[in-house]
Amino acid sequence: MASTRCGITGGFIVLAETSSHSSDSTELRSEAEQIIWHQFTRARARSDWRDMDLILLAKIVKMEADIRAAQIELDAMGMMIENKRGTPIPNPFLSVIDTLERRQLAVIRSMSLNQTASDPRTINGSAKVEGEARAALRDIGVEGLIAQPAH
Repeated sequence: MASTRCGITGGFIVLAETSSHSSDSTELRSEAEQIIWHQFTRARARSDWRDMDLILLAKIVKMEADIRAAQIELDAMGMMIENKRGTPIPNPFLSVIDTLERRQLAVIRSMSLNQTASDPRTINGSAKVEGEARAALRDIGVEGLIAQPAH
């Protein structure tokens, strides 16, 4: 498996040329995050992931790993714990998990990862179309877009 420590250049993720999105361009902390990364990147076609999407996805992956780690601690300690005075109180991990889940879901919603059937990028493949349009514009130039009189 690829290394989980990678570089971010100029604030944008540089994609590795592999069959699926590689987290080689992001800094993941563990093998668990690597697995989560691959699970999330399958939500869209490779050509539909933009650089900014991948930066946000790295945040989502890290939050998911943190949620899972906090859930393990919560399961081990229980929903209620005793404070220093011996009074039962809700486990602080409940609040930690809730906050992380809310943040994660907000980012997921902003990226429309939970709505693949109606996501315009999924339906239209707009990232791919945009790339093809830019390539065509480079080939023909702006002058090629202006109608010329036919004589």
